[in-house]
Amino acid sequence: MPDLWMPDAERLDIRDHAPTDGGPAKAVAHITWDRDATEAEPQDLVPYANLRTYFSGDGKGVAPHLLWDPFTGGFCQFVPADSRSKSLADLPGGTRTNRAGAVVIQIEALFFPWCVVKGKVYESLKDTPCAGWRALHAWIKGWGVPDSWPMGRPAGFVSRRDENIWAEKAGWYAHAQVPENDHTDPGTWPAFPKAAG
Repeated sequence: MPDLWMPDAERLDIRDHAPTDGGPAKAVAHITWDRDATEAEPQDLVPYANLRTYFSGDGKGVAPHLLWDPFTGGFCQFVPADSRSKSLADLPGGTRTNRAGAVVIQIEALFFPWCVVKGKVYESLKDTPCAGWRALHAWIKGWGVPDSWPMGRPAGFVSRRDENIWAEKAGWYAHAQVPENDHTDPGTWPAFPKAAG
């Protein structure tokens, strides 16, 4: 069995664990989208420490498995891989979201469009250094999540939701592709690393 906690990630267990339902293994890509910046008015990225404190404090009720800083490669994990997290809307009696798989590993990338880091403006997540992506991907793949986007790779802030695909297909999903949710993130996501050799 892979590690319940991502190696080298800071472990900040919020102690709110619950089992998943079983089924196709999934990962869900989010961005924190803390500010509404624009091309004309970019804004400084919110400090990683602020989100770390939020998800381990007042934001426990929406905490993901992992907070990822794609600029530094920093990670903080709040619940183990075999637990559900709570970053998705999950209405009573509706389609299962947070628990709908053997794992449903949720990653919040510290990012919003038109953020400023060290004087440089970033329009999309894939334009960042994506530091730590290879390690994150390897850990998630170890949990049986295949390198596929069953509803299509994120390409802009658009939604496409299909309850049947969500229920039946393992792989990566954008927050914009999860039933019962109305968010349109992450916009983009880094490409899967190529195998060595």
